[in-house]
Amino acid sequence: MAKEAGPSVFARFLLVLLGIGFLGAAWVWSHRSEPWASRLVDEARRPLER
Repeated sequence: MAKEAGPSVFARFLLVLLGIGFLGAAWVWSHRSEPWASRLVDEARRPLER
């Protein structure tokens, strides 16, 4: 029996998590006029302190 070609289960899981994270960030960005979301957006836009 031939093994199915394609990404591994771990790679699929990682891609799903990446997609969920991207959709969550887009949702927060779309609500940036609200006080709770504007704090998150401002924090994300701030440059990293070294």
